Amino acid sequence: MNIYTFKLTKKHIVAGILLIAVLVALLILLAPSGSASAASTIKIKTQDDCVRWLAELGYAVSGEDVQSRQVTIPKTFDAVYETYNEMQRECGFDLRDYAGKKVTLTTYRVTNYPYDEPVLLDVLVYKHKVVGGAVYTAAVDGFMHGLKPLEEKSE
Repeated sequence: MNIYTFKLTKKHIVAGILLIAVLVALLILLAPSGSASAASTIKIKTQDDCVRWLAELGYAVSGEDVQSRQVTIPKTFDAVYETYNEMQRECGFDLRDYAGKKVTLTTYRVTNYPYDEPVLLDVLVYKHKVVGGAVYTAAVDGFMHGLKPLEEKSE
């Protein structure tokens, strides 16, 4: 039978407290942040709610030309969907949480985006909660980025 002893000293206590502080700091720094992740807790019950929320992000959208439909997030992601989800994750969303679920995809036309071609904006909503989205053009030399505040956009 082996008996091990350990003497708890002030150095051990201080080292333990410092280790816990470092771990808490890392958790805070690595947690998703930003307007999109905070906004994902906002309830979107009507189109007006969504338009108001998008205005808070800096997007003016046309009330006309709105298209809404049900889509299913795939259970397994192919390479294209992995890339799309990485863009979502950069904005504080993660579509893996909704794999296999039906979500509402609503597409708006953005009227205040500084770009020569028409710009569209998609919002993905599951049970009245924003779970993702994108801003993009259909132009061959266009762009697509996640649903970030307009002043933080990246082309």
